[in-house]
Amino acid sequence: MTFRQFAFRNVSRNKRTYAAFFLSSAFSVMIFFIYAFFIFHPAIKNSDFNWSAVTAMTVAEYIVYVFSIFFVFYSVSAFLKSRKREFGVLIMHGMTYNQLRRIVFIESMVIGFASIVAGLAAGMLFAKLFMMIGADVMQMSPLPYYMPSKAILLTLSAFVLLFLVISAFTAAFVRASKPIDLLKGGAKPKPEPKSSVFLSITAFCLLLAGYIISFLVKGATVVIALLPVTVIVIIGTYFLYTQLSVFVIRTLRSNRSVFLHKTNVLVFSDMAYRMKDNACMFFLVTIVSTVSICAMGGLMGYQETIHKQISDAYPFAYNYIQITGDVGQAAYQTKIIEQVLKERGIRYDKLSVHLANFDSINGQSLNFIRLSEYTKLAKALDYPVLSLQGNEAATIWTMKNRPLPEREWSVKGTSITFNMKQTVGKPITPPIVDEPLLIVQDEMLDSFGNPKEERLLTAYDTDSADSTADTGEAIAQQLGYAQTSGFWFTSPAYLEEQMKRTYNLMLFVGLFVSCVFFVASGSFLYFRLFTDLNDDKQKYRSITKIGLTDKELEKVATLQMALLFFVPLAVALIHSSVALYALHNLLHSPVIHSTITVYSVFLVAQFLYFLLIRARYLKHLKQSAGFN
Repeated sequence: MTFRQFAFRNVSRNKRTYAAFFLSSAFSVMIFFIYAFFIFHPAIKNSDFNWSAVTAMTVAEYIVYVFSIFFVFYSVSAFLKSRKREFGVLIMHGMTYNQLRRIVFIESMVIGFASIVAGLAAGMLFAKLFMMIGADVMQMSPLPYYMPSKAILLTLSAFVLLFLVISAFTAAFVRASKPIDLLKGGAKPKPEPKSSVFLSITAFCLLLAGYIISFLVKGATVVIALLPVTVIVIIGTYFLYTQLSVFVIRTLRSNRSVFLHKTNVLVFSDMAYRMKDNACMFFLVTIVSTVSICAMGGLMGYQETIHKQISDAYPFAYNYIQITGDVGQAAYQTKIIEQVLKERGIRYDKLSVHLANFDSINGQSLNFIRLSEYTKLAKALDYPVLSLQGNEAATIWTMKNRPLPEREWSVKGTSITFNMKQTVGKPITPPIVDEPLLIVQDEMLDSFGNPKEERLLTAYDTDSADSTADTGEAIAQQLGYAQTSGFWFTSPAYLEEQMKRTYNLMLFVGLFVSCVFFVASGSFLYFRLFTDLNDDKQKYRSITKIGLTDKELEKVATLQMALLFFVPLAVALIHSSVALYALHNLLHSPVIHSTITVYSVFLVAQFLYFLLIRARYLKHLKQSAGFN
C-alpha cells in the first residue's frame, strides 16, 4: 500500500465523522457557485436594478467565502484534536512527524477536492432552478441557461486556494507531542470542571445589561447602541457557556433530591463536562444562528410594513415639487404628468401650493405654508381644518419617535414670534420636504418678504385604484432624473414596487446565506457528537453492566443530545428576540409575525435534524451496549 493509498483509506474509514464536514463544504461551494453563475450571466447588464442584484450577490459571495474560511479552519483543527490516539499509534509504528503532516495535508485536500467537485456538480444541477426562482422574485425577464466558465473558474480558484492554505497551515501545526500523550488522547482523565463565581455573575450582568439597553433605546439611538450592545452580548454569551452554565449545573448537582432522582445522576454527572468541552462550539452555533434569525426576521418584518410606511409618508398618488423656482419648467413638466394621466384615463384633482423657506433667529431652516393652502390639501385628505389667530401657528411633525424641538419660533429679520397652537401628526407633503413645516396665516407669511427658497408642490389626488406603479414609472421615464434637473417627482405605488423588489432580492439572497450558516451549525453539532461516540459507547457499555435498561439508556442519551442541539438555539432565539425588538423601535414596524415564522422554520428544521441524528446515534449506542 502506497503512502497516498494510506491517506485515501484513512478518509474512507472515517467517512462517518467527515460526512457533515464534507456536505457542509459542498453546500458552501454550491451556493458560492450559484451566486457567481448569476453575477457573470451575460443578460445581467445595462439596468440599475440588475446592477443592485449583482451587488447583493457579490456581497453574499464575500460573506459565504469568509465564513467558509472560518468554518473549514475550525473543522480541520477539531479533526486533528480528535485523532490524537490514531496519530500516536502511527508514531509508535515508525511514522515520522513530517510523514504525519503529509498524511494530514493529503487527507484535507482529498476532502476539499471532493467537496468542490460535489458542490460544482450540485450547482450546475440547480443553477437553472435558482435562476427561474430568482428572476421571478426580482420581477426580471427569464434568464437563459449558459455555460458558466467564469463562474466555474472563480469557484475552483477560490476554494482550491482555501483548502490548500488551510490544509498546509493545519498540517504545519501537527505538534510533536510525545507518543504516550498522543496515545492517551481523550482517554486522559478530565479534571473536574470549575467555574468562577465572579465570571458567572459577570456573564449574567453583561447579558442583562445588553437586553435592558436594547429594550430602552428608541429611534436613532438604536443605531448608536448597536455596536456596544453587540460586543456586550457576545462577551456575555461566551462566559455564559464557559462559566455560568457550569456554575448552574454544579449548583443543581449539590441538590441531592434533584441529583439522585432516577436517571438524573447520569445526566448531571456528565453535563458539566459536556458544557465545558463544547463551550466554544455552543458559542459559535449561538452567534451564527442569531445572525441568521435576525437577518431573516428583520428583512421579512420590514418587507411586510413597506406599504403602510409609504402610504403614510406619501398622502397623494402623484407628487411634483419644483425646487429651483423655474416656473416655465414646472408648467412644462406638470403638463407631461397630466398628459400621461389623461392617456390612461385617470381622473384626478390637481392641488398646487407654495412652500417658503426662511431662517430662524437661531439659524435653523424653517419651512412655511399658508393656512389657506394647507386647508386645501387637508380637505382633499379629510384632515381636520385648522383655525389660527394672530401669531398662532401649527406645525406638521410626523417624527413620532422625537419630541418637537421648539414650542416658539422666531423668524430671522422680523420681530414675529410664533406660538405653537397644535401639532399635526399626519403629512401633507412627501418626506423630501424638511420638517417642521409651519402653518401660519396667509398675511403673516406675506409680511416676511422674499423667502430664502420657495418650492412649488403640485399634488394629484386620484382614486386608490388609479395609483399604479405602471403609471408612476411611465411619468418618471418621461420626466427623466429628478435629482439633476431642479425638480422632484414621486409616485408612492412605483416607489413601493421598487422597494419591495429590492427587499425581495435581499430576502432571496439572505435566505441562501442563512442556509449556509444553518448547515454549518448542524455540521458543528454532528461532528461534536460523533467524535465523542467511542467514549460514549464505552461509558454506556459499562453502565449497562450494572443495570441500565434499554429505555433508560435512550432517555439519558436523548436528554444529552437535546442539550447539544437546543441550548444554543434557545439562547439564539432569546438574543434575536431582543435584537428584533430593538429593530422594531428603530423602524416602528411590527416584526412579530415574521419573527414567529422564522422561529418556526428554524425550530422545525433543527428538530427534524435532531430526530435524524438521534436515530443513528442511538442505534450505535444500543449495538455497543448489546441491546440490538
